[in-house]
Amino acid sequence: MLSRFSNEVLSRGSGAVLPQNLSIDWLRRLQKLSEDFLDNNFAIDQCTETLEMGDPVLVSCVHEILRYNRGNGTELSSGELAESVTIYALSITMESIRRESDIEMTPPTLENLLSIDRIVQFGKINPEFGRFLERACIAPDSQPPAEESWFQRLKNKIRARITES
Repeated sequence: MLSRFSNEVLSRGSGAVLPQNLSIDWLRRLQKLSEDFLDNNFAIDQCTETLEMGDPVLVSCVHEILRYNRGNGTELSSGELAESVTIYALSITMESIRRESDIEMTPPTLENLLSIDRIVQFGKINPEFGRFLERACIAPDSQPPAEESWFQRLKNKIRARITES
């Protein structure tokens, strides 16, 4: 699947990985990969974590976005990569929700696609998505684990943005 994705999407440039630019077929495929990634990393109502990086297709999308924003040769820690894949997976989910409903959402750009602020704002205008963030132990009322990992840093960043508003 990675080879086909590379030929059909990545070959068209960085803008092709923006969720709103994906064909319905590729959006569905990436939504499935995103659901699998989120299900494996965020145990609903349990506040547990794993450190799975995600499917190579999701990782290739994140690398394409980061290459556009930072240039070639930028090294990421495993935590930074996991955080970026998580935000991208949530962005894919947001686009799927947008296409299947009447919820208005400003399409992301390559510059803001991996922004936590976009995730938080969407959670505020879409209560169901906001409840998912809460059940995945990302919302402000959830209890943090004892030691801070990439997962906890991501949750803390989202919490900080929520409480700023």
